[in-house]
Amino acid sequence: MTRTKGVSICGFYGNYNLGDEAMLAGMINLLKQCQNDLSFTVFSGEPQDSKLRHSINSVHLNKRKYAFERFIETIRNPIFVLGGGDLLRDSAQSSIALTWLRPLQQAIRLQRRTLVLGISVGEISRLETKLAIPKTLNHVDFIAVRDKMSKAKLEELGVQKRIHVMSDLALEAITEQTLITESTKQNIQIGVSVRHLIGRGSSLDVSQYSRVLQELAVILDYLIEKYGATVHLLPLRTQKELCHPSDDDYVSSLELLRYSHHPSKYIVHRYFDSLHEFNQVVSTLSLMIGMRLHSLILASGLGVPIIAAEYDSKVRGFMEEIQQSHHSIPLAQFNSERLLPIAERVLQEQTAYRAELKQGVDYYRQGLSLMKEHLKEVIC
Repeated sequence: MTRTKGVSICGFYGNYNLGDEAMLAGMINLLKQCQNDLSFTVFSGEPQDSKLRHSINSVHLNKRKYAFERFIETIRNPIFVLGGGDLLRDSAQSSIALTWLRPLQQAIRLQRRTLVLGISVGEISRLETKLAIPKTLNHVDFIAVRDKMSKAKLEELGVQKRIHVMSDLALEAITEQTLITESTKQNIQIGVSVRHLIGRGSSLDVSQYSRVLQELAVILDYLIEKYGATVHLLPLRTQKELCHPSDDDYVSSLELLRYSHHPSKYIVHRYFDSLHEFNQVVSTLSLMIGMRLHSLILASGLGVPIIAAEYDSKVRGFMEEIQQSHHSIPLAQFNSERLLPIAERVLQEQTAYRAELKQGVDYYRQGLSLMKEHLKEVIC
């Protein structure tokens, strides 16, 4: 019997965020392409959910009583992966990065082969974070970030290891069966992904949140009235029956709906059981207007034109990578005057914008092909 080589994966998984689950699915697909005899254990906020979604082994990420189990899995598996997502950042309250670096540091001490895969680097304001990132990453075996901005930030912080730039892992989770070239519905379908802004960093003006929702409602009302559009409110982070106390997309969707004059023209999606179900809805859209980064990534990967409500540098980084920065609107400038001309051009020139988007995404994905051979060398 052939023994499989074990891989431990640590990231923001099992937290009912479809964007993160898409990255995990994409990471598994990518690593299997590099070596097909791998087995996986994910450190997860909800191990049972991760097992059901991905058919892999899972242990609890957060609870202290499971620390020994995580330690054993790290020893058992010769490869340890931290990623993907915006794990290296500071919030207004604490260093998010230090939380994620600790299990990576343990894997380094245990002499595992360590990969930092598909991450981005956000706002870094704390001295302890600035010191810990290069101190840790200069000892890992492989680093790949998902945009050039993150690479530049790591180099500025003093990371001397080679840093690859790759496309977001979620793009590896899109199947050929879901890809489209044009919307299959006769009337215009517009997808909207909104999220709260609490805890995103000291430089972010959280008070922009309500104003952005109001502006977005004005924009959507106009598109409903002029084009007969149907609006889909698409939560990426929510639970089937419960709501997250501070960061639930379904709650944000309902807040947006309150400002609209045409609520009957909205379809409020409560929850998606799977990434495939989410992608099926997105594939029918004429346009995605997104705050959540992975609403933009998945839509672009499915060929759907996008407009970004840019609340974070990771959004700007992605939009620049796919050559769509002209469709990335910072929150302070997010208003009908700025956004409506873009939306109307997209809706009136679908074929041209889809072709432009495909070209940008294809260019972005070249980075993955270039780094895959290096990744194989580290894994084997």
